[in-house]
Amino acid sequence: MGMAAPVVGDENFRALVESISDIVLIGDLDGRLMYANPATSAALGFANHELLGMHILELHPEYVRQEAAAILGEMFTGTRMSCPLPLSHKSGMLVPVETRVWKGVWNGAECIVGLCRDLRMEQEALQKFDRLFRMNPAPMAVSNMPGQEFIEVNEAWLKTLGYTAAEVIGKRSPELNLFVDLDEQLKVATQLRETGSVRDVELRVRSKSGRVLVGLFSGEIIANQGKSYFLTVMNDITARKAAEAERHETIRELRAALAEIRDLQGILPICASCKKVRDDTGYWEQVESYVSRHTGAQFSHGVCPDCIKTLYPDFQRPDGTS
Repeated sequence: MGMAAPVVGDENFRALVESISDIVLIGDLDGRLMYANPATSAALGFANHELLGMHILELHPEYVRQEAAAILGEMFTGTRMSCPLPLSHKSGMLVPVETRVWKGVWNGAECIVGLCRDLRMEQEALQKFDRLFRMNPAPMAVSNMPGQEFIEVNEAWLKTLGYTAAEVIGKRSPELNLFVDLDEQLKVATQLRETGSVRDVELRVRSKSGRVLVGLFSGEIIANQGKSYFLTVMNDITARKAAEAERHETIRELRAALAEIRDLQGILPICASCKKVRDDTGYWEQVESYVSRHTGAQFSHGVCPDCIKTLYPDFQRPDGTS
């Protein structure tokens, strides 16, 4: 880590650090505190006179002090940028922070400057997000950038698509053969990368069993501790799309039936002798052929009683009647 420009302990610097909400600590080269800004007392519960003379490592819980000392050394050699270990409130409560240190000058003497960013509000927000994410009835997933490997999926996602978490975490969607239309999915991913969000994009996805589902996808890029992630939410509209398709098919069938009715309405030209019907093109055909072609009805043929008398005058029924 490259060291920042030395800090000069003048009034302008003091006015700046006393106005910010981050913890600012200044210690001598042995690590003994020479200065702590008001935010330190507010965050850790120590009075200013209690902080002066304490070793910087004493602000960490005892069980991480050895690790904190090692990290401090790594930061000064440039192999580490920050320390993620918590500080300890006077009451013993842990205070999550991210600490950065550098060397500077304080009142003419070399010193160690520590800047600790209080992460409590951020962690509370993350915990709230985590609860909403896990309990949400809509399938949700978080992927890293730029690799786009799944790092989190909620229970609704697993239930909808039929996977276990172990089968998904660390994988990319092409490895799971998730999207039916890869080109469409790539367009959405590109739009998300370029604009930061997408809303209600319809995509077809394939469950583990091979069943194809239709989802409305929304997503946005979220940032946490300097890293960016894709958050996507799927609204399963498979049943709605099936109902729409069924409704469209019903409407099509009704329209076809109405067209057939219209074809059969009005006066049909029919031969007075052979009873053939003339269609719109001038072609004469048997009436049963015409009706079958326009309605789908099927005919069975027989002879009515009047025609039997005419065609077969000697025919007698089993009861003796003619």
